[in-house]
Order: sequence, then C-alpha cells, then structure tokens
Amino acid sequence: MSSTFEVFGYPSHIWFDGVGKKITELMSGRGGVGSLLEFFDALGHIFPELAPVRTLMKDAKINYESVVNKCHKEQMERPLSVRVDEAVESLGMKCPECGFTTSGMTGEECPKCGSFEIEPVYVSILKEMIDRGIYQEKPEAVLIQVTFDSLKDAYVEAYGAIGAIMKKTAEVYGWEEFKITQPEFRDYVDRYRIGYLAGEKNISLEDKQLLQFLVLGNMAGIPKKEAEVLIRLGLEVVKWGFIYEQLAIPKARMIYRETVTKYNRRLDEMNRRIMDALVELYRPREEKRTQITVVEAKGYVPFLSMPKHGWESGVLTSDIALRPIYDFPMFPKADYGPVQVAYAPRGEGKTVILSSIACYAVQKKREIVFSPMNDKSNSFTFAWMPLFAYNERTQELMQSLETIGVEPEGVPVLTLTVLRKGEKIFETDKHPPTKFDRIIEVEDASGFEVDFDQIVDELKAVAELYGYNKPAGIINVRNMQRFDLRNRVYIDAQVASNMLFQFDRWKKGNSKPARVVIDEIHDIASAQAVLYAGDALRAAASISDFIKESRRNNLSIEVATQRPLEIIPDIQDAATNIFFRNLGMSKDKAKSQIDFLLDSLRLENPSEKVVVREINNRGVFRKTHFWFWYHQPSYSIEVVYPCPPTFCLHDPKKTTREVFRLYEKKFGEKVLLRSWDEVPVLKAHTTQLQKTGWPTAMDVI
Repeated sequence: MSSTFEVFGYPSHIWFDGVGKKITELMSGRGGVGSLLEFFDALGHIFPELAPVRTLMKDAKINYESVVNKCHKEQMERPLSVRVDEAVESLGMKCPECGFTTSGMTGEECPKCGSFEIEPVYVSILKEMIDRGIYQEKPEAVLIQVTFDSLKDAYVEAYGAIGAIMKKTAEVYGWEEFKITQPEFRDYVDRYRIGYLAGEKNISLEDKQLLQFLVLGNMAGIPKKEAEVLIRLGLEVVKWGFIYEQLAIPKARMIYRETVTKYNRRLDEMNRRIMDALVELYRPREEKRTQITVVEAKGYVPFLSMPKHGWESGVLTSDIALRPIYDFPMFPKADYGPVQVAYAPRGEGKTVILSSIACYAVQKKREIVFSPMNDKSNSFTFAWMPLFAYNERTQELMQSLETIGVEPEGVPVLTLTVLRKGEKIFETDKHPPTKFDRIIEVEDASGFEVDFDQIVDELKAVAELYGYNKPAGIINVRNMQRFDLRNRVYIDAQVASNMLFQFDRWKKGNSKPARVVIDEIHDIASAQAVLYAGDALRAAASISDFIKESRRNNLSIEVATQRPLEIIPDIQDAATNIFFRNLGMSKDKAKSQIDFLLDSLRLENPSEKVVVREINNRGVFRKTHFWFWYHQPSYSIEVVYPCPPTFCLHDPKKTTREVFRLYEKKFGEKVLLRSWDEVPVLKAHTTQLQKTGWPTAMDVI
C-alpha cells in the first residue's frame, strides 16, 4: 500500500485538510461549480480521468455565467431582434435525427447522418416552450433551458468525480469506505447538514442542497445512476424558479411547483439513506477492531513497526501489517550512547517498553541491565520467570509472543533490597523473599558504599543457572516507597542516588556492556524537585552526569515518566529515542504535555506534527498498544507496537507472592524462601558522597 506522498503528492494532513476544506465549502454552498473546478484542476495530474469532467464543467460554467449576464435588466431592454439573433448564434444548429450539433446554417447536410433537417437549437427549444405556453417573447428563457441542461451533466459528472477521489483516498489508507477523520470538519458538515449554520445565502435552497448531496451522497455510497435522478430534478427546480422569478414568466410557476413536489419526495428518500449510512459509518465498531498481522518475524524484537500509511491519515487503517525492527538503535557505538525516554500517563504501558528493551538487551547482547530504583510495582522482580498463562491477561501476552514465533523465557535477575540498620520488611506478600534476592544493610541511606564487583559476581552465579557463560541479566533495587515526612526525606531516592553512583564508578573501570533503566524517573529526577529537594536534586545531578558520560562509558540509558514537563532538561535534550502516547493537552500551551514535547522535536517533515498532535488529542491509540517513536538522529517519527518481554510482568490483580506460588506449582521449582532471614546479606559501609566527587544540592542549584 502506497503513502499519500507517493499517490497524491502531498503530506497526509495537507491532503485531508484540502479535502476537508472542499467538503466544508460544498456543505456551505460556497463556490459552486467554480470551487469544484479549482479543486479538480489541482488534482488533474493525480486523476487523469477527470480531464473530460473538467472540460464539461468549464463549458457549463462559462455558458451559465454568460446567460445569467444576459438576463440582467439592462440587457433585456435591448431590442428583441438583437437578443434573438444572439441566442440563435450562441446555441448553434442541431440535427433532429442524430442530435449532432454544429455552427452551420439551416438546410445544410448533417455531417454525421447526412440529414437535411438540421435547424437552430433555438428553434427546437422554442417550439417546446410554445407548446407548453411559457414563451412570452423572452429568448433568455430558451438560453436558460439549454444552459441548465449542460449544468445537469456537469453536476452528475462532478458527483462521480468526488466519488472517485473519496474511493481512492479510502484505498490508500486501507479503509472500507471514505470518512471525515478531522473532528472540526465533521462538526462543520453536521452543522450545515442540520441547518445550524446557514452557509451561502445568495443561492437557492435546492442549489445548496445539491452541493451538499455531492458530498453526502458519495459518503453514503449512493450509486451515480441513482444520484443522477435527484441532481437533474434539483436543477430542474432551480431552472423553473429562475424562469419564474428572474424572467417573470407566470406560467412557469405551475411547472416549478410540480417539479418541487417530485424533487422533495426524492430528496427525503435520499436523506433517509444518507442518515442511515452516516450513522453506520461513524458508529463505534468495537466488533470490527483493527486487524493486525506480523510479517517476516524471525525471533524476539522489542518493537514492531507500522507502515506510515497505517496512521498518517489521523485514524488507523482497518488492516495493519507490522514488521519487526531488528536493528533498533538502542545499543551504544563508538560515538553514540543512546538514551531512550518513554512518556505516557500511568497505566499506559511504559513498563512494558522498558521491560521489552531490557529483555532484548539481555537475551541478544548479554548486557547487564541496572535499575537503581524499581517502579512502584517492582516489576523487574518478576523477570526471572518465563511468561506463562495463568489468566486471560497472560494468555493474551503469550499469544503475542506466539505471533512473532518466540518462546517464553526468563532472564537472570538479582534483586537488591537496601535496608537501614534495624529496618525490617513486614509486607511479605508484596515483597516475598526469593533465592534471587540479596540484602544490603546500611547505616545511612544518604551515604554508603558497596562492592559492585561482588554484586556482579552474584549476578554471574544466577546467570549460570540460565546457561549463560558470563554475567548478564537484570540487577534491580527494590522500591520500598519509604518516606520520612518529618525530615522531608525520600529514602528510596537516596538509595537510588547512591546505587547509581556505585554503578557509575564500577562501569568506568569495566568494559562489560550495560545499561541503566529508571521507571517513573520524575520521582527522583524531576525538573521541579520540591518535596524532597535535597535528595531529588542530588539524584537528578547523578543522572545528568550519567547522561553526559554515557557515550564514553559504553552505556545506554532508558527512563520513563508520566509528564515530559517534569523531568530534568538534560534528559530531554539527550534523548535519542522518544516513545509517547496519550499525553495530556491544555489550552495553555505552557502546561500542555503534548505541545511541550512536540515543540521540542525536530522532524525532517515538520508537518507530521499536526497529524501526531491530532491522533494524541483524539485518543486514537487509547484502546491499542501503539506508541509514537521519535528517532532524533534521523529526525523521523513512526508508530511502533512494543512486543511484550518473554518474562513475566507485575500482575495488578495478584500479590507478588501469589504469582510466585503459581509459578512454583506449574513448573515444580522452589524459588520462595521461608523468611527474609534466609536472604544473603552483602557488605556495605558508610561514606560521604560529597567527598567522592558527586555534586551537592547546592552545587546543582
């Protein structure tokens, strides 16, 4: 399937804005045939089949304008003989036998059929009008008859042309039928349709209704042959109304009233069909969800990519073929230390993204993944277990892995729990002890030192259980959510800052591939660290240094947060890959998360920001797992589908102990310990961070 650039020559949002504007003009009655001609002329290179339609419409337009000009009062005050001669000359000659028209003279042989009955068109129309008793020596009435016949042909062909444009648009975007995706344009259409907005006041009601029908009839799928009946009837009404009102021929009134009755009957029938069709078109279709397939899957990857035509219209196409991204740029190179950032509200899947990256890094590159402070659910403490089905949610995750041909697999995990002297863990259902746990006892969470080589050795021992021949896996620090409100101290932020420092110092003397993962980073590195200022500022400074030195340390960094506005600028500026979805919006751009983020992105095609903002603000991704992915080095933006990791994730409906027991029961492996007293303790001693080179809170301020 091709993109709008390839088919239409315009970016997606420009194409839809153009189509939406033209639809709005037709619904309002503005522009008429002239406006449509301008649109069709602009699309001539895309739709060569419009060439005869454009010619027909231009001829009808110029004839109509010329005839209407002749119907002005001052023109009709000219001598009758002059006006008749003009009419005869302008209408030309016609053969009554075969219908051939020519500019020849009466009595000449018809060049098509050889008949000698050729006569002025004016005369044949005049005879019909005299027979109906409506002439009254006004040749302008004859001109109006002929002009409206050509207008009918032009409107019918315009209806078909608009249908072709809508059909092609739907094909490009993989829709079953054309629809107006922009809420503002759809709102205008509905308001004009119901009469809430008056629109153009200088045309007849029927003329406006027909212009609206060119749009609505096509959206409702009414065939051209059926639409033609209404179009010709409608222009008959306009014609006889013009003859009656503008040319003051009283006998035209009866024909006008008869035609209006037929037209209204037909219009009501068409409007009922249009209403039913539009209700169905815009009905929420949960039962017809987007069909997703995966092509060319050859093993685990963290992300699948959606082709641009699947989303660039502002809505998702009905069928999407996702392709694995095997060379996702998340690993460091000689001059490239990638920083990945995920922005989304709580519960939108940030942890899945971080876990997917960690899973790929461990399994494919045998990296050490270090999380100095787990998320509030301590999701990485589940990563030692392969994903297994024990409820509907995990069954769906298993099916996602099957789609890409991957077997569930746990990864080596070492969970560090930092406890202050005398501190105990009482919530053992939430924090059950396992053979993958280690305790670090410290005097003071704000200043301690550990032997990171020892920690890596502990990870190596776990990794050997998984068949790895070197230390690789996840080292995560348990998040106990400890707050000392009296002293305004965030204990786990202190722990995270210290552990990050220990890891950084170890990494500078070690070439092992590694990465740092911090979920909900605004908890420890907020741009507005107020509540626990000292600890948060020190953690923010630690992370800032990490980012600055990541390239030469052969280090990658992943962070996630709910609000782009609330993380430190160093992270925002250094981000290599940015993932985001369903960000908050506000009329005050200074407080709008999506506007703040988009304004900071440099895109090769800046116009894509319009579509991205619209998709975000309308919640198009809300019931999906899709994310926007911005790649800073290429200034590009895509839509990706994160693959779930091959290991287990936190279950919001079960305690950690319950999930671990389900695993033990299913696989027959003993993992849980009887108490935290059985967990090995690693040595640590007190130190002063300020003496080691880290900046203090005052240094940051």
